[in-house]
Amino acid sequence: MKALGIKIGTYGQSTEAINTSDTYYAGELAATTNQAVTIPTNGNICAFSANGDFYVRYDGTAAVIPTGSIDADYVDLNPSVRDVSDLTELNIIAPATTKITLAFYS
Repeated sequence: MKALGIKIGTYGQSTEAINTSDTYYAGELAATTNQAVTIPTNGNICAFSANGDFYVRYDGTAAVIPTGSIDADYVDLNPSVRDVSDLTELNIIAPATTKITLAFYS
C-alpha cells in the first residue's frame, strides 16, 4: 500500500494534490442502508469521494442519518481525508443512493 504524499510545486510550494493510491474501494450506497467496510491491513489514511452526501461512523456501530434538532452525534458528514489507523471498520450511510470511493494509504 502506498504512503500518502503531497505534491510539491516547482518553487517548493504545497500544491495540496495527493498521490494516487493503489488500494481503492468503490461501490454504491443504497439509500438509508448502513454499509460496514473493513479497513485493509496497513490502511492508515482514508480519502473519501462521493457524488452525494454520506455519513461515516468510526466506532464500529452502524451509522444512522441524523434527524431533528442539533445534538451530539457520532457521524461525520462528507469527510474528505481521515486518519483511520486505530480502526478496523467504517460504517457508512447516505440519505439517497450514492456512489462512493475510498482510497487507502499506509
